[in-house]
Amino acid sequence: MSEPLQLASIDLWQRHEARCLALLRQALALLAPGPPAERETAINRRLYRAIVAAQVEAERRGKGPMAPVVPEGMNPPDASDERRAAREDKRPDFYWGVIDHLAEPGTARHYVLECKRLTRRSPSWSYTREYVHSGILRFITEGHGYGKGASGGAMVGYLQQIEIERALSEVNESAAAAGIPRLAQRSNSETGTLELDHTLDRLFPDSPYLLSHLWVRRPSASRHGAGAGCPTAR
Repeated sequence: MSEPLQLASIDLWQRHEARCLALLRQALALLAPGPPAERETAINRRLYRAIVAAQVEAERRGKGPMAPVVPEGMNPPDASDERRAAREDKRPDFYWGVIDHLAEPGTARHYVLECKRLTRRSPSWSYTREYVHSGILRFITEGHGYGKGASGGAMVGYLQQIEIERALSEVNESAAAAGIPRLAQRSNSETGTLELDHTLDRLFPDSPYLLSHLWVRRPSASRHGAGAGCPTAR
């Protein structure tokens, strides 16, 4: 287990977490419409640009500076990892790092963001099930170890061709079957983003871990888009 964080160190992380979530909310509001069945990688590419735009605007308003978001970077080594861990070969969709100068010794912590499509199932693929098994569980299993050394992270759900009530019901059914707490709704913003969260127990620090979920549905720009292929494993 890691050493307990000092109060000032906890405050530093909470500020970083709040800033990351604020940027993410703004970026999702800026995210332009896409094809009805746009692939996850294509949406993530557009989200990256929206995050950068939101950060530029925030810093112009004096809300910065902060480290730029890293897209598809490998998990950095954690301070507690004496040798290379399997998790260091895994690639979260995004993360923001912050140097915690108040911890002993000083260390880097990362706010991790994983993104998944939520759409109707195909004959061979359930997107709502994979939201849990290829998304949420990556923050729990040591093999992926997303957000190790931090107390919170986030997921984005891209709602496509599925009603939100059905998506939430199916995700919670898969979560319960995997022994994971159900997602609880926290708010529904004016920009159309549904916010949910739950607290995860993990066998590595930090635990408990607060995982926030932001689900967004962007209007389709066209009814002629990319195919609904399965995402690649990472």
